Amino acid sequence: MNKWFWIGTTAVVILFVYLTKGVMLPFLAGLAVAYFLDPIADRLEALKVPRGAAAAMVITVFFLVIVGVVLAFWPILQSQIAAISQSLPQTLAGLRPWLNDTLQTLSDRFGQDVAGDVDSMLASFSDELLARVKHGAGTVLKSGLAVFNILSLMLISPVVAFYLLRDWDLLVAKVDSWLPPSGSEVVRGLARNVDTVLAGFVRGQLIVSTIMGILYAIGWSAVGLDFAILLGVLAGVMSIVPFVGALFAAAVAVAMGIGQWGMDPVQLGLVASVFLVVQVIEGSLLTPKLIGDRVGLHPVWVLFAVFAGGEVMGFVGVLIAVPAAAAIAVLVRYWIDVYLEHHGIPDAVQPAASKE
Repeated sequence: MNKWFWIGTTAVVILFVYLTKGVMLPFLAGLAVAYFLDPIADRLEALKVPRGAAAAMVITVFFLVIVGVVLAFWPILQSQIAAISQSLPQTLAGLRPWLNDTLQTLSDRFGQDVAGDVDSMLASFSDELLARVKHGAGTVLKSGLAVFNILSLMLISPVVAFYLLRDWDLLVAKVDSWLPPSGSEVVRGLARNVDTVLAGFVRGQLIVSTIMGILYAIGWSAVGLDFAILLGVLAGVMSIVPFVGALFAAAVAVAMGIGQWGMDPVQLGLVASVFLVVQVIEGSLLTPKLIGDRVGLHPVWVLFAVFAGGEVMGFVGVLIAVPAAAAIAVLVRYWIDVYLEHHGIPDAVQPAASKE
């Protein structure tokens, strides 16, 4: 009876989340903010500040800092966005010589005329891409759902974050009181492990992504790449999505470099070198120091989680894919340990030495 109850409850929760994924973003954002800021509120509470006042102070300062940063950088970002929209045709035109040579090489190798009219193809692609961007921007601005989502992020997320942060300890205590006495210690242990993993990823990854965005912007500005600040912000934001985001940002930067300098191996090499240097700093210094081994996810599992999250829940799924995968990994490791202990199997079996 208990088994089927939990299976049914899990199925209902999953179905509910899937059906409400369209309005889930502001609530997930509020939950993430409350979770992220709970340690700060706890410290204020330890200093005899009432929990409600502590939550209000922390949430207010947090969102004021975000608004301040956006307002400070918005004129620069706005000018670069306007400039990049004007320079896109020149960027695509910069690809013309390389594309001509590549297609001509394919034509010579395979004996087929695959070159075609590159100029008209690029011009058509540029016009169509700009038209689609303008149409998409207009559609987003006119869409009631999009406006609702933007307003909900701006208005609902802070309210959700405040109430969750104010009542965080009460909610945790209430859930803890529901645990059955027989398995309460196991559940608490799993919850602590999940909290460690999520804290290691959420708090650490946000700091790592911010530092990486700053390093990208400084590095690409130093090598003379146009729109370096905008590309750095893009790279930092995309770095929240492991592997895929960083590679996408690097590809955009290289494409912008081709449009600016053509196929100049020195300049493009400098752009790529900035990406590689930042990745080395991230892999050898930032992630070990700020995240460490607390997440402990295999890269293949991370990639699968990102693509699966995007397929199931779209953009929201991509954002929560790695934290969800980390929590699932904690549960999977626990059940593997239970299985190994039940059957008396050693937890680390060394592979047999190969015979010579």
